[in-house]
Amino acid sequence: MRFESKLDKANSDIYHWYFSVPNDIAESLIEGIDRRVITKVNGEVKYHCAIHADGEDGYRIMLNRERCKKLGLVRGETIQVELEKDRSEYGVVMSEELREVLDQNPDADKIFHSLTKGRQRTLIYWSDNVKSSDIKIRRALVMSQHIINQKGQPDFKLLNIEMKSANQAAKQG
Repeated sequence: MRFESKLDKANSDIYHWYFSVPNDIAESLIEGIDRRVITKVNGEVKYHCAIHADGEDGYRIMLNRERCKKLGLVRGETIQVELEKDRSEYGVVMSEELREVLDQNPDADKIFHSLTKGRQRTLIYWSDNVKSSDIKIRRALVMSQHIINQKGQPDFKLLNIEMKSANQAAKQG
């Protein structure tokens, strides 16, 4: 589905850049509680995200600062938007590195798949949000052991500490 919208910025500490989605389009893509879509902006940047209620009987999609910068967008600018229903397993793409680590560790895989879809996406993003394959593997290994140790209750502050420790060990080794 294609439409035009204007980039705006919310007065919020949580959400910043967003664009409105016409109600008829949003409602045709929302299935029960599943609001996941794949968004393409100006024919260039494609990403997985969710349609959010805007609190005023409408809908919006967030656009992070990095994507705005990559596209050279400014507040009030008209953008071209393409949306399609996200039918992926997790609502984001999982790297081959993370998939392989989970395949090699059945306990971590079982715990990972017992988590909510939102927690799964957060852990995928945490693990995969780097370019280096070696670092993705290291993050996936640390994360998989972390969710086992935490019995499926990830503590992201502790996870970051554990990752720093793993990075230090990799530098020394």
